[in-house]
Amino acid sequence: MVIEDPNILEEEDQQQGIEIYEPGAFIESSIESSKLTNILFVVLAGWILMFIAQIIIMIPLLLTIGLYEILTDPWALLIMTIAEVGFVVPPIWYVKKQKISIKSLGVKNLMSIKDVVLGLIFGFLMVSANIIISWFMTLVIPSLGEGDSAIFYPPTDGSLYVWFALWIFAMFVFVGFTEELMFRGFLQRRLEIIYRTKQSKNFKLIALVVTSFIFAIVHLDLIGLPTRFVLGMFLGYLAQKRNYSLLGPTVAHGFNNSLVVILAVLIP
Repeated sequence: MVIEDPNILEEEDQQQGIEIYEPGAFIESSIESSKLTNILFVVLAGWILMFIAQIIIMIPLLLTIGLYEILTDPWALLIMTIAEVGFVVPPIWYVKKQKISIKSLGVKNLMSIKDVVLGLIFGFLMVSANIIISWFMTLVIPSLGEGDSAIFYPPTDGSLYVWFALWIFAMFVFVGFTEELMFRGFLQRRLEIIYRTKQSKNFKLIALVVTSFIFAIVHLDLIGLPTRFVLGMFLGYLAQKRNYSLLGPTVAHGFNNSLVVILAVLIP
C-alpha cells in the first residue's frame, strides 16, 4: 500500500524546517511481509547488474593488460568502481513502478551542512573501528599480517595525487552514494517498514542488523565480513537518525573508504 504517511512526513518537515510538506512526495506506509521477497530480489538484481557491469568493463582491460594487471594496476581498479552504478538501477525502477518519489530512497536534503558534518564524524569513527577490527583479525588469524599485505599499488609515474583525487571522487560518488542508496535508502528503510507493519517491538534494530549483515555478505569477503558488518551498523544508525537522508551516510562511507585507501598506500 502506498499512501502518505503523516508520521514520516511530519518528521521530514521538521528536518527541512518547513511547515507544509512538498505535495506529491510519497513513501510506503506499510509493506506486507509477503513483499519481503520482492525487496530482496531488488537487492539481488542490483548486485547482479553490478557484476555484469564489472564484466563489461573487464573485457577490454583483459584484452589489453591481462587479469593480473587488472587486480594490481591502480588505474584499472579505479575504472572498475564505475560498475557500482549498477546498484542504483533496480531501486530507481522500483520507486518508478510504485509511483513513489525518489526521496523515498533518501535522495533529499542534499545541501544539509549538519548531515555533512555528521558524515565526517561517523566516517572518522568508522575508520577507527576499521583499524581496530583489522588489528584484532591479525591476532585471531596471524597469517593475515604475514607476507605481502599490500591491497593497493599506487601509481609510480608521478600521478599519485591525481589518482588520489579521482579515487576519493569515486569512493564518494560511485561507491558511497550507490551502496547507500541501495542498502540504507532502499533496503533498510523498507525492512523497517515491514517489521513496523508486523508490529515488531524492535523493528528499527532488526532492520539495522539484517541490512548490515546483507551489506557485509554481498562483498564476498569472508575475512572482511566482521569489519563491513560493523561499518554497516554505523551507516545504518546514522541513516535512521537522519530520517534516511543519504547525504550523511554517503559522506561517512566515502570518507572511510578514501582514508583507508590513502593509509594503505602511504603506510608500508
